[in-house]
Amino acid sequence: MTSTTLLRDTDTTARAALYEAAGFKPYRQYRTHSRREQTAILAADVDAVLATAGEFSVASCDDGIRAVVLARPLAWDTTFFGVPMGRLDVVTRDDTTSEERSAAIAATLSGARAAGVRHLTARVDVADLQSMAVLEAHGFRTMDALATYILRRGRDEVRDVRSVGPLRPATPADHDEILEITREAYHGYAGRFHLDPHLPSERADGLYEEWARQCLAGTMADVVMVSADSSGRLNGYLAHRRREPASSIGTPIYGGGLGACRQDAPGAYASLIRDSTLWAHSQGAVAECQTQLANFPVIRVYESVGFHFVRAEYTLHAWLG
Repeated sequence: MTSTTLLRDTDTTARAALYEAAGFKPYRQYRTHSRREQTAILAADVDAVLATAGEFSVASCDDGIRAVVLARPLAWDTTFFGVPMGRLDVVTRDDTTSEERSAAIAATLSGARAAGVRHLTARVDVADLQSMAVLEAHGFRTMDALATYILRRGRDEVRDVRSVGPLRPATPADHDEILEITREAYHGYAGRFHLDPHLPSERADGLYEEWARQCLAGTMADVVMVSADSSGRLNGYLAHRRREPASSIGTPIYGGGLGACRQDAPGAYASLIRDSTLWAHSQGAVAECQTQLANFPVIRVYESVGFHFVRAEYTLHAWLG
């Protein structure tokens, strides 16, 4: 019978052994961070979760630590949707059994419920099919699939595309126009929150505009770049985050933000991606882009600039109410 215990009560040496042996480290295909750095990034990620929500982070222990399942509250999401929301992450060895994963997931779900969480999001590497199956057995439903692309400074060629306006940092005078572009670009878009019957659809409709607003406020982005045409009208924007803890442990990475362009500005998105990539490289960083795995038009833009595919993940939701 698999036993479980709170992760904060486990031996740090045993935790370190699991992190070293973990089979699905998120940066393993980037070829920008050494194996030692990948392990350090994973350990730092877990420590950050424990600092906020260790009371329902669980380890499965038979022969050492075999699996760690972390759940943490999502304060912004909770406020925006009006539902107590959280995120769940699974860390396992390649040889961790389904029983061991299941025991840790069940214990973490129990702790999350006791802490008042009603909605959980999980993100799982597409290669980790065993964890995927166990999460589905515990009531999670697949809502989305995310693809990540990168372009490395000095190692990958930035391909030339037609320039559509110079790149510059956003100013407060751009804010209203950025929100207008966001409303236009995402009108009618049905994302994972729209597909979830437990979340209010009217809040899902306003998500991207609020996300853009938070990027401009600096809470969801570290930098927002825009391009404008000869009349000064904005073509579009890209918001970037400096990925942490990866950027402090090894090669910096900028990406994972929100972007949008005007529908009547053909070529603007490719131009923004290329120019933002050159900006990231000027900071000594890797440029990173993400989109839905089925968003082929955007993926073709990434590829046209020279980005290459490094990661794919499933996103799942569970209702604990």
